[in-house]
Amino acid sequence: MIQAYLETFENLQTVGRNGMHRYNNQDHSMLTAMLAVQNILGENHDLWTVNVERSYHEEFTKDQWTSAKQKLAEETLKLEESTAA
Repeated sequence: MIQAYLETFENLQTVGRNGMHRYNNQDHSMLTAMLAVQNILGENHDLWTVNVERSYHEEFTKDQWTSAKQKLAEETLKLEESTAA
């Protein structure tokens, strides 16, 4: 019910334990935040699909982390370069 209401806001990204009102371990909470940043930059990740299984999917998370960290580093560099000019 809350999730459906929150989805009516086009630019709202809910992340982590408090933002999503669900249990996530620290890795999953950080992953939702990193994917939300990618969403703000134009990608389309469904943050509610992170940690939906009872078991921990190490390979899925490892791939997601690698991609998210690389893209975040690239965007951070672009931002730093644009503010330095």
